Amino acid sequence: MSKRRNRLRNRKKTIISFVPVFIATLIIGFLFLLTFLSLINMGNNKIIHNVYINGISVSSLSTSEAKEKLNQEFEKTLSQEISITFDDYSTSLLPAEINFSYDIPKSLENAYSIGRTGNIFSNNFKILISTFKKNMISAEINYDEDKLENIIENISVEIPNLVIEPSYYISNDELIVTKGTNGNRLNKEKTKDMLISAIMNNEKSITLPVETVSAQDVDIEKIYSEVHCEPQNASVTKDPYSISVEKQGVDFAISIDEVKNLLSQPDITEVTIPLKYTDAEITVGDLGEDIFGYKISSFPTKYDATNTNRATNLTLACEKINGTILQPGEVFSFNKVVGERTTKNGFKDAIIYVDGELDYGIGGGICQVSSTLYNAVLFANLDIVERKNHSMTVNYVPIGQDATVSYGSVDFKFKNSRNYPIKIVATTNSGILTISIYGVKEEKEYNVTLEVETIEKVDFDVIYEYSSKIPVGQEFTKQTGKYGYKCSTYKIVSYGDQEISRTLLSTDTYKPQKAIIQKHR
Repeated sequence: MSKRRNRLRNRKKTIISFVPVFIATLIIGFLFLLTFLSLINMGNNKIIHNVYINGISVSSLSTSEAKEKLNQEFEKTLSQEISITFDDYSTSLLPAEINFSYDIPKSLENAYSIGRTGNIFSNNFKILISTFKKNMISAEINYDEDKLENIIENISVEIPNLVIEPSYYISNDELIVTKGTNGNRLNKEKTKDMLISAIMNNEKSITLPVETVSAQDVDIEKIYSEVHCEPQNASVTKDPYSISVEKQGVDFAISIDEVKNLLSQPDITEVTIPLKYTDAEITVGDLGEDIFGYKISSFPTKYDATNTNRATNLTLACEKINGTILQPGEVFSFNKVVGERTTKNGFKDAIIYVDGELDYGIGGGICQVSSTLYNAVLFANLDIVERKNHSMTVNYVPIGQDATVSYGSVDFKFKNSRNYPIKIVATTNSGILTISIYGVKEEKEYNVTLEVETIEKVDFDVIYEYSSKIPVGQEFTKQTGKYGYKCSTYKIVSYGDQEISRTLLSTDTYKPQKAIIQKHR
């Protein structure tokens, strides 16, 4: 029995004495492996095994070889046009439109540094691990955020069945308040994330994240606070020089409770509120000062004076704008000043664009006024608050320099960003529509120029309509074709010969207008 116990004890001693030897052998083997890896990688100027940048293998390549490979692969991604759709609406985006790029040098630096930045043990350990596990590197991305936001903003007002928020405008002695309409709204932040993800993952299309939302209720107290004011006399001080233009006092002629009662009726979509005015005792004219003697900017556009209805719309809109005075920091809203384009307000039927074809609509031509004003505002170096381009090019201003408006959904707004009040003078005469901005000459007056970069030019389709009324062998152009464009417009501000700033105003997309040719059947 004691002999058996001794044998077991001796066996345990043997096992225990073997363990240190086994561990030492493993350590020596591991050190030998690290030394071997160190020797085979000594002088190696290539990226180690199993390294990927954005899923693209750069394993065992020199940095120049990897750069060439990445450029080729990323070029495929960046040349992929992304289709953007929602219901019947569709548009597209090329990554080049937002200056999208990958930081290839930084990515290659990170890839090359694997197994090279630590001591010999940590470096060789990383090399050893890479034999079994991939090293995944994500290339940093760069893009022009302003351009992307401009594109998304354009999309947000083009989607069908947009929600229409409550609005109001003043016409003569009445305040017209229009209730909102439920509809669609684009999730802009989610759209941005989806577009960037689509570019990075080489996706060919996205469906816009559009939500159905309810229009806000009319906030009559807020409207009252914006409309109501006490009369204010005009005044001018010399040192320092400042001007205060007179203001009429404005108030509701009925109580707010009466207005709320009208708005509460579900079958009423528009409420008319009578206004009462109180004149200021002292006007600018009474001051004996040439307050608005300096022409800051002026911009003319041509129109067909023989087109009576369209000319009437232009003249009516100009009359409503003419003489508007804006204090420093005050925002001008085209829709609030001009009001709703209805026959009741004097507007006529004239040609408008509908689904790529010419048609008739009340207030046709109004956008020429907003576009002319937009250019006068740009050259006056005032701040743009809200502006949207047309769906197709127009013939009265260059591409990238138009501003469309649609009452209740698309407005044109700008702010008087000067130190003193400004006055808008708008006239129509013998086929020339001119809008000028007047004010006080400041110590530094800057020069503004515009520069348009054409990103893409899209050809138009030619459609043939056949009729037996057309003489044999003859054809007539019912509608002239127009090219589509994608362009970016920049505002360059200079003082003397020195360029002060170059700012992206907008990135605009114009759809082509099909040509319609009538021929004999």
